[in-house]
Amino acid sequence: MLITEINQENITNETIKRVLFATKPQDFQEADCLIIFGCHIKPLLDERLSKAIELLKTKNINKVLVTGGVGVNGDFNESEYMKEHLLEIGVKERDILIEDKSTTTEENITNFIKILKANNLLTNKTIILVSNQIHFRRIGMELKKQLQGYNCHLIYQFKEDSLVSFDKVITDNTLRELAINEIKKIIRFVQTGLIDDEKI
Repeated sequence: MLITEINQENITNETIKRVLFATKPQDFQEADCLIIFGCHIKPLLDERLSKAIELLKTKNINKVLVTGGVGVNGDFNESEYMKEHLLEIGVKERDILIEDKSTTTEENITNFIKILKANNLLTNKTIILVSNQIHFRRIGMELKKQLQGYNCHLIYQFKEDSLVSFDKVITDNTLRELAINEIKKIIRFVQTGLIDDEKI
């Protein structure tokens, strides 16, 4: 089934699982850059930051790129917030790259690709992406479009016991609605040609 073939009037738990929870974490020992996606919801941002810090303490990672300005519904600068925490755990300021102009995931990606290019962190590099699992389908689809022609290895990492894990999403009506809205957003983006359709 393609994403555009999903019945938006009846999005089942199985569809939610196949669209938003299909990404699996991959193990790695070293990477050229780790990117943390910003979020205006602080508990979710703290989750991403916590996972990134765990990786920085246990893996060999050269640079960290924090993304996100003040989101559309936000009231704080996401990149600055993350940078402060990274400095506290001993990450050197020269190793932290900042993308703080974006207000959406799509802007995040467009802007950080420019930063990666400027710092020679794209071609033949290993890049770790840290976010929530529910976020990765849209990130992956956007990156596939924007990174055509670049030979970089992307590795997805997330907290498995997330506040928005699959088990929580299908048992909490508010979270389930959040997941359904994410799927509808992806369908809308495909229909408007912003990203290409995909099989699920």
